[in-house]
Amino acid sequence: QFVEQALIEAAAAQPLVEIRWGHLAKTVLQSDDTQDCAMLEVHTDEGSYVQAAQYIVACDGAKSPIRSQFSRQYGLKLEGSAYEGRFVIADIRIQLPLPTERLAFFDPAWNPGNTVLMHRQPLDMWRVDYQLPPDETPEHALTLASLTERINAQLVMIGQAGMPWQLDWSSVYSARALTLPRYRQGRVLFAGDAAHLLPIFGVRGANTGLQDAQNLAWKLARVVQSQAPLALLDSYSHERVAAAREIVHEAGKSTRFMTPPTRGFRLLRDAVLSLSLTQAFVRPLYHWRTSRAHAYTDSPLNAACYDAAADDNLAMAETGVAVGEPLANVALGGGSFLLDHMAHGAMAGFVLLVFGDPAQVLSAGIPPLLAQIRASGTGAALLSINHPDAMARYAGHHGQTVYLVRPDHHVCARWLSLGAPTGAARLQAALTRAVGGQP
Repeated sequence: QFVEQALIEAAAAQPLVEIRWGHLAKTVLQSDDTQDCAMLEVHTDEGSYVQAAQYIVACDGAKSPIRSQFSRQYGLKLEGSAYEGRFVIADIRIQLPLPTERLAFFDPAWNPGNTVLMHRQPLDMWRVDYQLPPDETPEHALTLASLTERINAQLVMIGQAGMPWQLDWSSVYSARALTLPRYRQGRVLFAGDAAHLLPIFGVRGANTGLQDAQNLAWKLARVVQSQAPLALLDSYSHERVAAAREIVHEAGKSTRFMTPPTRGFRLLRDAVLSLSLTQAFVRPLYHWRTSRAHAYTDSPLNAACYDAAADDNLAMAETGVAVGEPLANVALGGGSFLLDHMAHGAMAGFVLLVFGDPAQVLSAGIPPLLAQIRASGTGAALLSINHPDAMARYAGHHGQTVYLVRPDHHVCARWLSLGAPTGAARLQAALTRAVGGQP
């Protein structure tokens, strides 16, 4: 609710944003790249209307009507695995003297053969997440009597019997690890649960949707403003589908651990749990909290081609942040962090991040090039960092490094130096590639 409130307030502060409550985006009437715009049929209580748009971003959730339409019309269907077993989520207000950490209970006495998760949320809210027996219907599971019986049983198990609590919200879900094979169809782009359905295990769902938005926003802004070719939107699909597929792979392992589909998987899971009490080598096998930013290592936006005589990327293979990876935030002293100095949002620019003396690692032609790029509206600023902790993380034993950073804070090129005579040309080629062009 805090994230939603912050997003609503941010949208309300933008004069170009209009929020229309109670308007259901039902059908895309036109989505072809060859057309001047996309046409969207919108339903309201007062009737329907057609809205024209340069592009449509379908963020209409797990039951996306637009995705269903495109499945029928273009064969754009979710791919992956849907796992057996249903879970109840119950958010309750209760004051518990427990640490802020995720608790997992396997085969508890009150829910034999199944799994229970529990963790603290803000404002004395706790989430109880428990697996249902295979023969129980969602309708029965969400009755107040069923919820009360199970929540009280969980409180007894953790030594908090009789603690007063209040139900705030409840729902039933199943573990699914699915993604569309592409997130762009003409002038329609998919994001969030409309693009992929990911299990809750590992804290992936909302995080992945936010990363979709972070990736798409700066690209769509530049295409709409004619600062980049359509190929930049294709890179959104390339990068984020790869991220979803990585999560689908990881989610399969964690889901099979949480909800073993066969007797063999259950034996393996139980053996790991029992051995982990005394055997350290076993413990990493059940580290199922795998939410992390995806590294766009094979992105078409990465500057993979260098002047052979100046190709220093391989020399940096063991140090620093690799091309495609997100920036690692580091403290710069005085309560300041590296990302505090980076612009955020759709219209943030590229940043040339220099570790070391800029006069020694940049050719004379680069500052005017950056000024020209800034004037064109595509961003690009020069940020010089000399803090020892940041230097150790980014430059290692080389003592100097230059990174080109995208608006979403992923590295798209790096060099030991951009000196004369080829430095400015290499930077220009990397920037051209980073906005979807060909050097």
